[in-house]
Amino acid sequence: MRQALFMSAEDVAARKGVSRNAIYQAERSEKEGSISLKQMDRLARSMGGKFVYAIVPDKPIEALKYEQALRNARTLSAQEKGFDGWPAEEQQDWIEDCAAQLLQDMPVDFWNAPAREAQ
Repeated sequence: MRQALFMSAEDVAARKGVSRNAIYQAERSEKEGSISLKQMDRLARSMGGKFVYAIVPDKPIEALKYEQALRNARTLSAQEKGFDGWPAEEQQDWIEDCAAQLLQDMPVDFWNAPAREAQ
């Protein structure tokens, strides 16, 4: 933001009440990923902005929950007697019904099954 505003490190330092070197250090820390959120907020405010911090899901929240419910349902299917011998369509129906029930109940251990790593 500083560069986009054509604001010098000295200008930001004066607004923030710190040295120019402190601004350069903060910028290095930002690049290294070691700057604090509080420090980022102060820097943003000193340049007339605001710092926004967010975790953004890769998919809609409902899709993430449904994928976890399906993983849990597949795990539970292994405990269902004779499941492997059922016709494929019945297996799929059971898994989908189980997933729907898990989503409705949201048991305390819902998120215990590990999520698959991104491919």
